[in-house]
Amino acid sequence: MVLLLLPATVGIVLFGAVRPWSMGSILVFVFIGIALYLLRPILNQHVSELRIPPGGLLFLVMMLYTALSMPIASVPYEARIALLKLASYVGAYWAWTEWASRFGRWRILLFVPLLLGTLVALYAIVQHVQGSNMVLNMPRHEQYGMRASGTFRAPAYMGAYMGTIICLALSLMLMPAAGAFLRIFSGYSLLLCFPVLYLSESRSGWVGTALGVPVVLLLIMARKSMRAFLITLIALPLLGGAVLGSVWAASPMFQQRIQEAINAEGSAGWRLDTWRDTMVMIQDAPILGFGPGSYKWRYSPYQTWETNIWVDYTHNEYLQLWAEYGLVGLIIMLLIVGSIVYHCLRSYLKAELSRDICLTAGFLGALVAALGHAIFDFNLHVLSLVHLLVLYGGVTMGGLCRSGLIQTRELPQTARWWLQLPLLVLTCWALVASLQHAVAGTMVRLAEDDIKNVNLLAPDPYGVAERRMRIAARMDPGFWEPHLQLGDLQRRRAFWIREPELREQKLQQALAHYYRAHSLNPYDMNPVYGLGRTHFLLGNEELSLQYLHRTVEHAPMFTFFHIQFGLQLRQMGYYEEALEMFIRARRAGAGQEPVVRSNIRWLQQQLREP
Repeated sequence: MVLLLLPATVGIVLFGAVRPWSMGSILVFVFIGIALYLLRPILNQHVSELRIPPGGLLFLVMMLYTALSMPIASVPYEARIALLKLASYVGAYWAWTEWASRFGRWRILLFVPLLLGTLVALYAIVQHVQGSNMVLNMPRHEQYGMRASGTFRAPAYMGAYMGTIICLALSLMLMPAAGAFLRIFSGYSLLLCFPVLYLSESRSGWVGTALGVPVVLLLIMARKSMRAFLITLIALPLLGGAVLGSVWAASPMFQQRIQEAINAEGSAGWRLDTWRDTMVMIQDAPILGFGPGSYKWRYSPYQTWETNIWVDYTHNEYLQLWAEYGLVGLIIMLLIVGSIVYHCLRSYLKAELSRDICLTAGFLGALVAALGHAIFDFNLHVLSLVHLLVLYGGVTMGGLCRSGLIQTRELPQTARWWLQLPLLVLTCWALVASLQHAVAGTMVRLAEDDIKNVNLLAPDPYGVAERRMRIAARMDPGFWEPHLQLGDLQRRRAFWIREPELREQKLQQALAHYYRAHSLNPYDMNPVYGLGRTHFLLGNEELSLQYLHRTVEHAPMFTFFHIQFGLQLRQMGYYEEALEMFIRARRAGAGQEPVVRSNIRWLQQQLREP
């Protein structure tokens, strides 16, 4: 049980567990916990009941579909990571439904994330008061300014997190069965979380919470009395309008964020552009999609708006799900959510205990908040946020099972073996794969730090980083990042070597690593760029141009590749082609960069001269 709590607790502190080193490490412990859960019916013959939560079997169908998609996915490694995350959600959901139904554990299981959420909110307030841009030991991205983010590096994650904690705290505060201490603490948590949600400046967080909180209140009040429900139904719009008007009048920041959304400026504007591009992308693979985890690698050719960053997410979970999993995956996921909501509402209508009513209302509110947030963001790609929702859902289903509102199934021993053993085998595979991902991700992270803090006066300045990258490549053979980094290291070394034979040896090693990285992920243009630069150093200039041309064709709005291609064309004397490439870079949004402006002027001058 403690192991399964790690994603929703320790994962929150590890910046949401979104990086390979943190996500892989958390998943290792999660799958150990899932394995222990699956072993109980096998080792203990007296355990004959198998609690299958609503949507549980449909989740297995989604896992099977994801597994079958791996061989044909654009990037099989990314599909494998998607399967690992999905398997961790499904296993934890089943396990929480079983364990939360016993011995009144639900209070402890809900108090722990509520306590952590309160502490994170306090930390966010301290950040804001001190004017600190540090998130624990790492600086927050400059683009976010002083937006409150707690232990997350992106304030939007904090907005989604606060939405879930607010729905949880609200349901517990209104639940007599929670006890005096938990209800008082929940009220205190609400007093902290609402201001932090505001300070996060996350519009998607505001929208999600504005959708989730009324669901909690209306569902709880509807079971108290019709009068309470009608009063709440009338009061909520009035109170919401009063709060909205007051904040609008008092907060220039709030005015600016809302006006940007209304006028489709800033991030709101490029979200709409990304959605339009994604709809075009979906038309090329509408049924089966491009494969789980493939969006960030397949989107670039469809991009029409200006940016110099690699776009990883659609900022709309539904469009991204359709693009990656196709219509088949989208329908399966909608059936899963529909099944959960249907069983929750049916149980809610039959429930007699305040615990069951408030738990169901709180979970449905948190689910609505997360789904509302997902229209404008990618919160459902954050491992810790999804596991927090899974924990809340599992505890709710466990309570409903204990009350008899959701029927459990008693399976014969043979049937248990047929179901448990395949799931146990899958869990063991997932455990090994997560361990590989964790070690490889950690080695890459450490190597990147070594390169960043390299001492060029040392006898072998990149030696430690290279050894770590090689460990990562051996540990997780499908991971292309170590090969990309090794290629960069060898090319960097060769650049400074003057001995021809040794220089060519290093360049050939760089080529081997770039080719390997490219074979593992043909849609990452960094290995292709590395191949182009390495072939240029080897004297294969025309071949080098072919590789650089591929980078700009695949990523027409990523100006870095345009600039590098233009510089090489200029160096080789192809002035007209170089000028065209720099003009393309200007049209793609790099017109203010000095290297673009100066090269356009110089090339135009050279082409005008006889």
